[in-house]
Amino acid sequence: MTINSLNFDAQALREKILDLAMRGKLVKQDPNDEPASVLLEKIKAEKDQLVKEKKIKKTKPLAPITDEEKPFDIPDSWEWVRFGNIVNFYLGKTPKRATHTYWKNGEYPWVAISDMKDDRISETKEKITQKALEETFKNQLVPKGTLLMSFKLTIGKTVILDKPAVHNEAIISIYPVLNIDNVTRNYLFYLLPIISNMGYATPAIKGKTLNKTLLNDLMIPLPPLEEQSRIADKIAQLFALLRKVESLTK
Repeated sequence: MTINSLNFDAQALREKILDLAMRGKLVKQDPNDEPASVLLEKIKAEKDQLVKEKKIKKTKPLAPITDEEKPFDIPDSWEWVRFGNIVNFYLGKTPKRATHTYWKNGEYPWVAISDMKDDRISETKEKITQKALEETFKNQLVPKGTLLMSFKLTIGKTVILDKPAVHNEAIISIYPVLNIDNVTRNYLFYLLPIISNMGYATPAIKGKTLNKTLLNDLMIPLPPLEEQSRIADKIAQLFALLRKVESLTK
């Protein structure tokens, strides 16, 4: 067997791990876990409170998920949900290139898809200035620890910010409504790459893309919070093992 075939097998194993994870077959269900239906009630209550406090805007209700839409069966303790019902997400921007004072001697990381090479990101090829931050981003940085995902051309690439930054319009920053101990962030970090490529993408000039409506409508198989944590931990463990095996083939 060649090194190339070993690398191919490693990628195939990653995809298989993720497939098992989103079907509820990677870790055991625990009957003591609070079911996802209760978690959804808490998420709705939290979202209503954020709207009441004017921290987020009220949005139109998303369409219920019909049985015909569900692509596969999930455990009884899980729920199918729309992405837009469990997270708030925001598109980025690109400061005007012609305005040199936005880019020259920049100090704040500006994330492009080409920067999203590893699981976590702290350095970027380009940086923007304080002036660009104020005039293009209303002086708001995306906080450290935030989950980012690409949704244009390259779909479903995820990274976690290791320092405050901003990003371009081909990337969204994702904020789970309930994100106790970053559990849902970590679950989505691993599962969004496969979920976002499950047939929602529409043709684009150079590849594929999603838009805000399609992002909101993405169907997420949502486990109980405790199981989300077990799944993310198991994936991290298995992916680390695969990386170790791959390093031995180089």
